[in-house]
Amino acid sequence: MAVLGLSLATRAGRSGEEFGELARQAEQAGFTAVFLAEGGSDVLSLCPPVVAATSRVAVGTAIANAYLHPPVLTAMTAATLDDAAGGRFVLGLGTANARLNHDLLGLPRMPPLRMVEEYVALVRATLAQQTFSGEFFGLGDPLVLDRPPHRTRLPIQLAALQPRMLELAGRVADGVILNLSSPEQVARAVTTVGRAAESAGRDPGSVPITCVLQCCLSDDPEQARAAARGVVLHYARHPSAARLFTEHDPHDRLAVARAALSAGDREAAAAAVPQQVADAFVVHGDAAACRDRLRDYRSAGIDLPVVFPMPVSGRWDGAAETAIAAFGDDLAEATNTRNRPS
Repeated sequence: MAVLGLSLATRAGRSGEEFGELARQAEQAGFTAVFLAEGGSDVLSLCPPVVAATSRVAVGTAIANAYLHPPVLTAMTAATLDDAAGGRFVLGLGTANARLNHDLLGLPRMPPLRMVEEYVALVRATLAQQTFSGEFFGLGDPLVLDRPPHRTRLPIQLAALQPRMLELAGRVADGVILNLSSPEQVARAVTTVGRAAESAGRDPGSVPITCVLQCCLSDDPEQARAAARGVVLHYARHPSAARLFTEHDPHDRLAVARAALSAGDREAAAAAVPQQVADAFVVHGDAAACRDRLRDYRSAGIDLPVVFPMPVSGRWDGAAETAIAAFGDDLAEATNTRNRPS
């Protein structure tokens, strides 16, 4: 079966009802999963209309910021969503970045690796009605949920970009969510996760690899290329992303873009983004070009590519609908090919 996920950005400013309608369209088009990406809205609170509007697709977060969401409450919310979805919910967790968590939001400082490992353990303990005691979190008495969880082991996937987080995910998570990675980096990540899983006595196949792919769809090649450079610029000052970009920007030409951005000159910053970086990290072009690029990522070893539609004209309006139509045609063709008599 052809598997393909769709990620919807909360920063697009849509209502819950609109997210539900997009998810319904995606399911009808043949997508197998719909994820919500947390921005300036509570991503878990936006999942219910998506669950209600669908009946087959997996529904999940890619990602919820673990620093923002208390783990016991997250476990309760995930259990409620999974029950409503009939066992279709996937809890995707990440740690965002220090500037957002601590400098902007003033959240407590906890080392990301140790914190998220405890977080996963506490969510699982809560769902299994067990106690938990850790360095950062604890649960003195088992929490009795109003309804028994649909699954006491609902899947918890961890967002990971760097080797140590990839290794942690391979050891303890039910899946890995990659983001903003080139196919070459994906291939290495798959190897890292697999080795970590084996070192923990796990089957690497039990840790599926999901990859969120920023996608700029346009029949105008230059418009698509410019939008792809804009995606790179958006992430250029993110420390983890900057380290990933370096592989495809050995002379650090992005430094010019970051300097212009810091000076408030966004136009000059956008012009300074090297096209080869955008080509490496962002799926862009017309529908055929984007489908071809997805094949590169599948060949690199991912189990579930997740298309994340980006605005190509400065507005989010229509980006998701365009992606659903473009990739839905591909999914329908794959289904028809499989069902065609030989």
